[in-house]
Amino acid sequence: MQIKKILLTGVLCVCIFCVQAQKLIKSSIKGQVSDEQRQGISFATIKLLPVNKTVATDQQGNYQFQDLSPGSYTIQISVVGFKKLEQKVVLKESETLSLNFSLKGSQNELQNVAINGKTKATKIKESGYAVNVIETKQYANTNSDINQVLSRSTGVKIREQGGLGSNYSFSINGLSGNHIKFFIDGIPLESYGSGMSFNNIPINIAERIEVYKGVVPPYLGSDALGGAVNIVTNRDRGKSLDVSYSYGSFNTHRTAVSGSYTYPKSGLKVNVNSYYNYSDNSYKMRSYPKANVYLQVPSKDKSGFDTLSSAKRFHNDYQSYMGQLELGVADKKWADIAVLGLTYNNVKNERQTGATQEKIYGNVDANSYSIVPSFRYRKNRILVDGLSATVFANMSISKEVRTDTSSFFSYRWNGQPDELPNPKYPNRGEMGNKSILHYNNNNALVQLNLNYQLSDQHLFNLNYNLNTTTREGYDEIDPYNQTYNKTNRVNKTVLGLNYQQTFFNNKLTNSFFGKYFGFSGRPDSNKPAETAAYYGYGLASTYKITEELGIKASYEHAYRLPGMVELFGNGLDVIGNSELKPENSDNFNLGLFFGKTIGKHRFSADGSVFYRNAKDYIISRAYSNSQGAYSESANEGGIKIKGADFELKYTYGDLLSALVNMSYYDAVDREKYVQGTNREKITYGSRTPNEPWLYGNTDVSLGKSNVFGKKGNRLQFNWYMQFVNDYSLSWSKLGDEKTKDYIPAQWIQNIALTYSLKNGRYNITGEARNLTDQIAYDVFKQQKPGRAFFLKLRYNINSF
Repeated sequence: MQIKKILLTGVLCVCIFCVQAQKLIKSSIKGQVSDEQRQGISFATIKLLPVNKTVATDQQGNYQFQDLSPGSYTIQISVVGFKKLEQKVVLKESETLSLNFSLKGSQNELQNVAINGKTKATKIKESGYAVNVIETKQYANTNSDINQVLSRSTGVKIREQGGLGSNYSFSINGLSGNHIKFFIDGIPLESYGSGMSFNNIPINIAERIEVYKGVVPPYLGSDALGGAVNIVTNRDRGKSLDVSYSYGSFNTHRTAVSGSYTYPKSGLKVNVNSYYNYSDNSYKMRSYPKANVYLQVPSKDKSGFDTLSSAKRFHNDYQSYMGQLELGVADKKWADIAVLGLTYNNVKNERQTGATQEKIYGNVDANSYSIVPSFRYRKNRILVDGLSATVFANMSISKEVRTDTSSFFSYRWNGQPDELPNPKYPNRGEMGNKSILHYNNNNALVQLNLNYQLSDQHLFNLNYNLNTTTREGYDEIDPYNQTYNKTNRVNKTVLGLNYQQTFFNNKLTNSFFGKYFGFSGRPDSNKPAETAAYYGYGLASTYKITEELGIKASYEHAYRLPGMVELFGNGLDVIGNSELKPENSDNFNLGLFFGKTIGKHRFSADGSVFYRNAKDYIISRAYSNSQGAYSESANEGGIKIKGADFELKYTYGDLLSALVNMSYYDAVDREKYVQGTNREKITYGSRTPNEPWLYGNTDVSLGKSNVFGKKGNRLQFNWYMQFVNDYSLSWSKLGDEKTKDYIPAQWIQNIALTYSLKNGRYNITGEARNLTDQIAYDVFKQQKPGRAFFLKLRYNINSF
């Protein structure tokens, strides 16, 4: 059945291509609008007279008029902050005319305008969805990855199990982990293989990041219970190159290269993205009586235990690298973009701890790689005006090996085995029986996105996603052990339809949507597949009370289907639970937004309240036994979450930027009685375990251009602080300051200093993280790195 669906989708794609290939007799005009530094200008308005057609430039400043008759035309270009431009042109039959324009800045217009022109980020934030939009340009010179930038955003909390490359849990407004879905340019991140994760991806490749809270627009075709994060990359920029290298504490190296080039005459297009990360992750672990954490090792006379004040992590190396090449064509009459791609990623990871840092490993490794061929196609006009299509397909072929062959059962923080091998148990390893587990993971994705602009007031969107994941495993040491010799399969189909309408001169915007979720899973090739279907729906509305002030509200009845690891485990520290049921939630958001510009002063404020009512809520529990420390997912009867967050921001020209935000939520167990009894649950009314419930950020930047008497250079200082209130690893009624479940409040400060030359072409940044060397903890009380220093060099050019 899944093969038939893929074939039908492929037939539809071929039909689209064939139709477009027939439309070769019309003429067109295309090009780029840039500033005096040859930087593309986004959202410039371009009007073509006398046919009275209007388009807006994209993020790179590109524009295109298609299906034109030969003749004389007048092009008018206008955008806030620049002088208007007008030019006459003559178009011949079947001609593709390339015209690039360079606009001069208009200081008078910048000083007098209030906020008539808005960036793409501002427009998204003022939509009906509860969404944060992070423009990443200000972070491009830092040593941050995607996760470290996202952790500064309102309502977002990212908790990592250690240093570079460690496992992490992502939370939006109290819903975390697999309740959140991740995308790159609208494509599910999981379709790129296990090596692609937000703590690998350098910030340089991102143009902006969108964080949707609770209510997710249908064009992001996936099952998300608590929200979604979409990275919009800077691919397809025409001509660009970005190269960076950084070195820092714990022998950490990070390199990134991204580039794009389109040959003007032929339209041949090449995109390249790659990165390399390595770290020893050899930071100090420390005893911390306030948190009831003690690093104990056997005393020399073996009569008891001594407590170490600190000890370095000793089996924690991490290495990852990725290379991506896309080759195709751009700006053709039958396709705006049509490219074939190939992505390869590789991860080598030494495991230092189990689910908690009380279980210490000394010889457990996990290595994986993925090969991902892909195809993507985009056309802005198909058959009729206003109809556009985007098609994406890829196949991720991943191999993973997880090794546990040590003869020692466990280790201590001094790097020594806890005990000598026991001849009675020759097959015992650190996580159980010795094993070399091999997993073959394959993921196939087909995505179709159709947009139809009926008029300026009415827009329709249809998104279809078909995702098939299979995993085969075996144990090299014990190949006949049926525990691992299984074929697991999960199929997901997501269909979303959205209708957007605008009224009252764009003051009121409403979006109504519905979603279909199809699911089938096979825990074993010898067992029949289990299938189910679910239906979600929602709406999002915004009303602009004034040009500066608006209100927005959104609601979704959301579903989230269990994932492969939750159902079948990961072979290391996660135990599978094939009895998991899909979880669902009614998500409500209500928010206000405000923005005001007075001269060089810019004030903005966003605030929202939210409510989540989740049923069959899936949580992850940590536990230990004689074999080691593990976690396992299970359904809870229900969770209610309510909370609020806000963000205030002030900027003064390009000199000063200051931001503060705070997030609070209260997630409690709402199931009063133990199932099947009239006995009240001890956790009833308690906050959910292992989840920070109050946290905030302060981010201040101070910069000056043309320093030291030189034009085109800039000196920038940034101070960033993050606060996390104390919380408990267990349900709040069961944990207090006297138990190991208690995690104290944390205040982490970071600073960075950047010097840029040649209008940002050459950049050097010095950065200090956790400046005051605070002891901080994250998921299941895993200690985070202490004070660290980094130096980054970056070369960036957007046109050549």
